[in-house]
Amino acid sequence: MKITTLILVCLFLYSCKTSNFDDNIFDEGKTYKNFRGYEPVDPVEFEDQIRIASEENLIVSKDMKLLTREETLGFLNNETVLVSIGMLTKEGSINYLPITISKKNSSYKVTMDYMKYATLAQLSNNQFIGSKRVGVGLRLISLITTAEAGINIGDLYSIGLAAKDGKLSGTLIIEVIGIKSKEVTTLIPFPSEINQTTIQNAMQALATIKSKIYDEETKLYPQVMAIKKYRNEEIQIVENNGDTIFNVESDFDDSSIKLQFGNIKFSSEDKKDQASQLLIDALKHIINKEVELSINKLEDYQQAFPLYSVNPILNKLKENRNTLQSKNNPEWNEVYKLILDNYSSQLPSSIIEKLKNP
Repeated sequence: MKITTLILVCLFLYSCKTSNFDDNIFDEGKTYKNFRGYEPVDPVEFEDQIRIASEENLIVSKDMKLLTREETLGFLNNETVLVSIGMLTKEGSINYLPITISKKNSSYKVTMDYMKYATLAQLSNNQFIGSKRVGVGLRLISLITTAEAGINIGDLYSIGLAAKDGKLSGTLIIEVIGIKSKEVTTLIPFPSEINQTTIQNAMQALATIKSKIYDEETKLYPQVMAIKKYRNEEIQIVENNGDTIFNVESDFDDSSIKLQFGNIKFSSEDKKDQASQLLIDALKHIINKEVELSINKLEDYQQAFPLYSVNPILNKLKENRNTLQSKNNPEWNEVYKLILDNYSSQLPSSIIEKLKNP
């Protein structure tokens, strides 16, 4: 009997200490900074060259925006569902947690991602600073405020049940990332507050949209969706009157911005120069009256730089595809006139001269 009583007392004391330790997890900021998982970020279009296998079985570098649909799907060879829980601080920042149980009267951002992605390393000044997941996918964000502790906020259906019982409130956000098609657009629901119905409708819509990734008419534009920072930290665990203390000796500067935007060319002038060069390459085939190559190059241009439209030229070539097979057909002069009327400001004088005097 004495042994049984002693065991119960020990268990009680241990449970009290565990409870205090859990509170410390919520209250101690440094434990959040030690989070080592992938953190979701606002999607940013990935702009860089990647290495792929060519039809000749050679490894070649190719700009992401010039990949064919099949090449893009081949590059995005991983799939995952990632649930991330971030606690909103008084300062407005988000600290990501390694736990899924809520604290009372706290606000959280719960992000559920389905990703079809590739993992890429990021260097800065020749130093490895972390990795990022580049891909396409679906994102369901729950912005919630809890009225009670102990809610499982890592599960959407638990969130829905808690909302029904008045234990939490919030809003639901749905994002389709890097997936473009008219059918996908019509499938996106418009949720408002969080409840069981809106969560169920959102999950059904996302499952249907996921199945559209492989449709021929669906276009894919890989984005930076999540990042993982690697810091130069030395964490010493010391005991102080029975309490565990994390002592962070050193830390790199926050590398989040470099990880998220490291491959983006910010200058619109740079982008305009790249677009002009790609257009010039296409126009060389037009000047040589090579209709098929002209169409192919203009389609590459349109895919890489959709903001700089070449639809008038592309449509003209496609509409007269058969007649333009003959280099002597006068319709070529109409093509040249169309280019001069719409794109002279982007072209060097040498190209303009050749278009005026073919």
